Amino acid sequence: MSLYQRGKSWYYDFLYRSERYTGCIGPVSRTVAKEILVKKKAEAVEGRYELPSKKPSPLFEVMAEEYLRYYRANRRPNSVERHEMAYRALKPTFAGKRLADITPLLIERYKRSRKEQGRSEVTINRELAFLKNLFTMAITWGKATENPVKQVRLFREENARTRFLTEEEEPPLLARCNPQLTPLVMAALHAGFRKSELLSLIWGNIDFRNRLMKVEAAYTKTREARSVPMSATLTATLKQLKMGSASDPTASVFGYHNVTKTFARAVARAGISDLTFHDLRNTFASRLVMAGVDLPTVKELMGHKHITMTLRYAHLAPGHKRSAIAALDRFQEKV
Repeated sequence: MSLYQRGKSWYYDFLYRSERYTGCIGPVSRTVAKEILVKKKAEAVEGRYELPSKKPSPLFEVMAEEYLRYYRANRRPNSVERHEMAYRALKPTFAGKRLADITPLLIERYKRSRKEQGRSEVTINRELAFLKNLFTMAITWGKATENPVKQVRLFREENARTRFLTEEEEPPLLARCNPQLTPLVMAALHAGFRKSELLSLIWGNIDFRNRLMKVEAAYTKTREARSVPMSATLTATLKQLKMGSASDPTASVFGYHNVTKTFARAVARAGISDLTFHDLRNTFASRLVMAGVDLPTVKELMGHKHITMTLRYAHLAPGHKRSAIAALDRFQEKV
């Protein structure tokens, strides 16, 4: 690639004797851009091209901290948390290395190492996505020239899991939850909120009179506020929790943050395998569908942006395929 256009401006990028020459020509015609490219190549051959003084490539951790500061100022809190987790995972491998020294081979070794540690392919892909975004911003800010992650193949992810808590598993799980975790688990089962949405709730979001629970747009994945009616069970659970809480409407409902590890311990003590906190959200949707609730309503309650996300629960609907085919018999009777 010697000449290319971005927006209205033309840029050149060529190699001569293993030295890379790049620059912006500006918003000119293609003909003029070609003429300037010829001049630049001639300058390089004749030794008249003045290369800019090279600054050392920034360290990974320095660039990562700068990128995270930018990200915190421009993204939702729950999205920031995922990026910070990815950074913590990447740091032991890449800290102390300059961006220019991070190669596709080094990243492939990181992938293999994380896989050997038992990390899921989805988790590893999210970590590599963070690294890829970091390099993209580094290039934009003039601190890197290439993105090595683009040359690394991500794991192929399987269809979204639909593991849900069975009726037999629920009692032993609740029995193993500590008093602080139990209300959170009940809220996940009866409202279907994501973990980050539940942890964002303040008492001002709980409307006991109308039995509604509301999550603000800043904390939802779709950036749209969502209200879900509270079941009698959830209402009673939250009223009990409110009795021992501050009367301040801005106080956190759950005030609990070490959810993942505590939930995993409760699951293990209950003798349940392969269950995550997010699976409680799947349980909410699955139970609604199995109870005969139509998919558009489930979509609204779940806060899905597209119905395709909700369709993965369609196979749980009682007799939905049989009733659809039965419609053909009713049509035939009229013929």
